[in-house]
Amino acid sequence: MRMPLPRRAAPCLGSLTALTLVTGMMLAPGTAQADVSATLATTPISDATAVCTSGAPTFDDVVTAAASVLRGTVGPAQLLAYDQRVADFRAGIAALRVHRDGLPLRPEQVGVRPAELDDPIVTYLVNGLDAVRTGRIDETMSVSQLTVNDAIEVFILATGIVKIPAELVAGMVPTVGMFLKPVVGAVFTGTKALARAVQNSIDAGCVAPNVYPPLELRDAVIEPVRVPQPIEDLAALVMNADGTCTPVAELTLATVVERARAFLDSGAVAVDRVAMHQAADALQEFLAGNRVAEVMLMRRADDLGPLVEALDLGPLTFLANLGADLAEGKALDTVPLAQVQVEHAFDLATLTLDITSLLFSAGTTVAGFAGITETVTTPLSIVQKLVFAPTDYGAPIVRGVIQSMCAV
Repeated sequence: MRMPLPRRAAPCLGSLTALTLVTGMMLAPGTAQADVSATLATTPISDATAVCTSGAPTFDDVVTAAASVLRGTVGPAQLLAYDQRVADFRAGIAALRVHRDGLPLRPEQVGVRPAELDDPIVTYLVNGLDAVRTGRIDETMSVSQLTVNDAIEVFILATGIVKIPAELVAGMVPTVGMFLKPVVGAVFTGTKALARAVQNSIDAGCVAPNVYPPLELRDAVIEPVRVPQPIEDLAALVMNADGTCTPVAELTLATVVERARAFLDSGAVAVDRVAMHQAADALQEFLAGNRVAEVMLMRRADDLGPLVEALDLGPLTFLANLGADLAEGKALDTVPLAQVQVEHAFDLATLTLDITSLLFSAGTTVAGFAGITETVTTPLSIVQKLVFAPTDYGAPIVRGVIQSMCAV
């Protein structure tokens, strides 16, 4: 007598209905690539519900869960043949392999700083560069081992990539572009937040029960990936910041000079070493003997509040940083140039470009008020958006990468 579906499996039935139909059509007979236990047909489905296995289900979990639901409708005489078709299908999927580090990972799997930023492009670049340097880029894994969360992570990366041109186009809309751009950005941010909530919900739930044994997969298979030489050269210079090294962004200018000195002194480049050391010593003296206002050494946007972090606009970050320095009584303090970090120098450069962009926008606005026609001001505004697009969209990505990686 067929056993009824357990109560704990009932909530899964609705969500698995579509998967059941699709999987039922896909379970066509094929060449057997896995062994099937002779007693599998007599295994009751209820045995699989004894323990709740939490975490995101793998693709194989989805297949076996759907097949297990269908299995309850198969007659005893057809069970062995049905289980064989399921095994053939699972083995076929397991034989498909992908380069795992060619796909996005959740930020917390890559590092602390990527998890704080939660920028899918930054996370993808950091993991990819480190995978190229360590050789992990050549390792493959079975498609069956990928999880539902991995598929969601691909979606999050795709929305992060699409967000850039969407915001750029929105910002170029005449008159309302400056208001439309943050709205478009908020839509994509909300989409990412919803996807993260779905991932967390999946992690907190139970994997759907099934009656099939786990797959016995081979060890990692190496399939070399052709990587452009410039990327290999860049990857050889950086590594994932794992807490044991200083990220590139936090290196001081004095340290950068010494690293450059050591590199040139190693003989990798033919130089006059005596003259090189003299120039390095003179530069170190200059950096140590000249000071800069501490207010110019801006804090990170995410340390200044969610609004500053969301807008990530140079002038706003500067003003928020100035307010924090005034509150702490540090506005008039100075520090030697030697203590200025790479990130501070990068922020000052982007701040200059941001201010230039704002002045350009103000100029076209004043021209419009002065009676200059839109046929002149609108093209100028569009050109401005395109010219400064690398600052608006590329700079935050570069900043995130140098905050998340160390120099080798």
